[in-house]
Amino acid sequence: MESQSLAEIVQDLAETTIAASETIEQLSDRIEAITTQVDQQGQQIFALTNALQTLTDNQSTLVSHIAHLTETLERIATSLEMSNQKHSQ
Repeated sequence: MESQSLAEIVQDLAETTIAASETIEQLSDRIEAITTQVDQQGQQIFALTNALQTLTDNQSTLVSHIAHLTETLERIATSLEMSNQKHSQ
């Protein structure tokens, strides 16, 4: 009876070890999938950061162009006013 009990214990241990191994394998697969997702998200964040930097650079250039355009329009307006004043006299 003692050897039968020992055999049952060994059988239970073997089944538990197999189940634990399968669980560990499933967890490993899940961790690998999560790692892949995190890598992809990291790449997306990098791409978004680059796009944001480009937008910021473009906005700075646009603001500079608008400032230059405003100065030019102010000069034109001043010139027209002076021309109108000369013609009015």
